[in-house]
Amino acid sequence: MCTGIKINYPGGHVLGRTMDLEAPVDYNILYLPKDYPVAENLLGGYHHSQYKMLGVGFRNMDPLKDGVNEHGLIGITNDFGGFGLYDDQVDQSKTNVSAFYFMNYILANCRDIDEVLKILPTIHISSRDLKGNKVITPIFHFMFSDSKQNCIVVEPNKKKLKVYQNPYGIMTNAPKFSSHVKLLETTFDKENLDRFNGAKNLPGGYDPKSRFLKAYYLAQQTLDNHNSNSAFGNLYRVLSAVALPKGFIPNQKYHSYTYTVYLSAYDSQSKRLTIQAAENPMVYSMSFDDIQNQSARQVIYISQQFSYQNIK
Repeated sequence: MCTGIKINYPGGHVLGRTMDLEAPVDYNILYLPKDYPVAENLLGGYHHSQYKMLGVGFRNMDPLKDGVNEHGLIGITNDFGGFGLYDDQVDQSKTNVSAFYFMNYILANCRDIDEVLKILPTIHISSRDLKGNKVITPIFHFMFSDSKQNCIVVEPNKKKLKVYQNPYGIMTNAPKFSSHVKLLETTFDKENLDRFNGAKNLPGGYDPKSRFLKAYYLAQQTLDNHNSNSAFGNLYRVLSAVALPKGFIPNQKYHSYTYTVYLSAYDSQSKRLTIQAAENPMVYSMSFDDIQNQSARQVIYISQQFSYQNIK
């Protein structure tokens, strides 16, 4: 599942997401330096990074699920169901990566959306390497935004990558992005949102279509964001409104529950990462300036236990 939301403020924006999973998973903040082997090359070897990256990954593994690079390009991955969306063989005329490492490759080599659009035709995503061996191939789609407030969604489509401009600043899950946009534009008059009775008519479900509509409406109806702090505050409130509480969506396959494991959000100007655990209301923060040894990979964990601060 998962919901991504972008909220602007003068001169910048914050982009955040809910990480919704079918079972608990260990996660951590991850810093990846320049010249790091950031993504497997399906033709052999590794692709190395031109830029520093800071984000969140699973089980101390390199693929980021969401992150920001030193130029303020932000990316998130969301689940995107479907069949036959990726090729099952490499294209030796292009740069070959798996869906597992695609976002790493983009953040490692692009400064802004213009560069993402330029590099995308040169990239080929495959479910197998040059020798025909299967590689980890999650069915993801991706949202990217840059320091100039540009935003796009990248989706697999018939073994190619399709790009959508995203002025709505929202991404959930399947169906395809254009279907969400069509539903949104038939539900709301975007120029007169105040006429919509959100308290009565806003969808209450947690399916992807309902979350897309709800996230857009709530993000658009937040008060003016004067700076990144107010934008962060409003973003976390909207993310909380579309987050999945643990317990009400049972998952029999994993004998667990589908729920929001964490919330994270990034600032395009300060390149700051913020993160909140499911059961801990504290929001933790880190920027590149907080990394003491920026030439080496760093792993940082946050407390996932409930905590509070006494009033003094």
